[in-house]
Amino acid sequence: MGRLFWKIFFWFWMALALLNIAVGLGVKFYFEQTQGMDQKVLQTQVKTIGLAFENGNFAKARQLLREIRRQNNVPIFVLNDRGEDVLQRPLPFFIRKHINHGVVDERHLHKFEAMLPEGRRLLVVAPVHTPWQQTMSNTPVWLALAITLVISTLVCYWLASYLSSPIRRLTTATRQLAEGNLDVRVGAMKRRDEIADLAVDFDQMADKIQHLLSSQRQLLQDISHELRSPLARMQVALALARRNNSNPATDYDRIAKDLDRLEDLIGEVLSLSRLDIVTYSRESFDLAELVATIIEDCQLEAANRHCAIHSKSEPDLIIEGSPELLRRAVENVLRNAIKFTRPDTAIEVSAFRIDSCISISVSDQGPGIPESSKDSMFEAFVRIDPARSHKPGGYGLGLAIAKKAIELHGGTIAAENRAGGGLTVTITLPGRSPG
Repeated sequence: MGRLFWKIFFWFWMALALLNIAVGLGVKFYFEQTQGMDQKVLQTQVKTIGLAFENGNFAKARQLLREIRRQNNVPIFVLNDRGEDVLQRPLPFFIRKHINHGVVDERHLHKFEAMLPEGRRLLVVAPVHTPWQQTMSNTPVWLALAITLVISTLVCYWLASYLSSPIRRLTTATRQLAEGNLDVRVGAMKRRDEIADLAVDFDQMADKIQHLLSSQRQLLQDISHELRSPLARMQVALALARRNNSNPATDYDRIAKDLDRLEDLIGEVLSLSRLDIVTYSRESFDLAELVATIIEDCQLEAANRHCAIHSKSEPDLIIEGSPELLRRAVENVLRNAIKFTRPDTAIEVSAFRIDSCISISVSDQGPGIPESSKDSMFEAFVRIDPARSHKPGGYGLGLAIAKKAIELHGGTIAAENRAGGGLTVTITLPGRSPG
């Protein structure tokens, strides 16, 4: 048991024990104060009934007996010379026990002897304590206190365990996660409160950390793989240049080309990593105008690939975000479509509003992708095989950068194969009313 358990246990136990003791003492004091008054009232009632019988007013006496029994639930008996109740009620055992041959034990019974006009004697009696009151008054204080403390201890022990047990689970899981065990999870808890919500948040955090670290390791492996190829080629070109002095310019051009590829690769990696650490300024702008500018910039590249770009969009697609990030995201998707579409075909770009969102779709007429690769194509250094892997250029980072930029704006990006061939990439972003 941890320190939190004992703190919860001690303070709840102390509070509950003190509360029970205070209530018990208060109830005891109240009964002690009221008991004397009740006994005086009862004694007066016994005397009143006795005087009614003594004065010959039997009907009044019987009426008083019924009223007192109904109001106070206190048994008052009127005994004749034979020790029988004049109303023919059976005498309780605790009444008979304290009457011995007509002698009344006044410690336990109130009494009044009434002399009737004809000389007969009636004895009016009522118990000082009912049996349950007698039992309560004879109960030792230490026993009541002991029962109270035992019950308080059990209740507080259960309560402290209930509150501290999930926290101990969270503490153990946190320590294991800090030690590098990324597979640790708290798991579902059979409760519905803030502690259970904290456990769910912890598991989600652990999943995110595990995913980020796995992605980081994969990214490092992919980067090292991508860097080996141009480095190996430069080493070969350098060796050839040293041995072949007749035409060194060709070898130097090959080295320069690989250096440019390395520079482009490092720039793309830095762009991807900067998305997680750099804060970009946000502003309101028309996404339709941005898409039109991107299409204009890509027209020359499309002409070199012998393809066209057809576009249609709604006006006033107002959005709140970073124009630089969204320009790069849409441009990467469009350039990817230009790269893979077949010659003498058209790429269709559309931008329109759907409810409160803005959708941008880019459709090419290339080979498409396998259905199993629709999600992985947006991961870093992923090249889809076999349909699109044969195309030259690129490092598999453009779509990863696009996905990250879209997600930073609270949007989504997805790919679907077209029925007639080709691929459609759809970007969905939260929009804003043009007014």
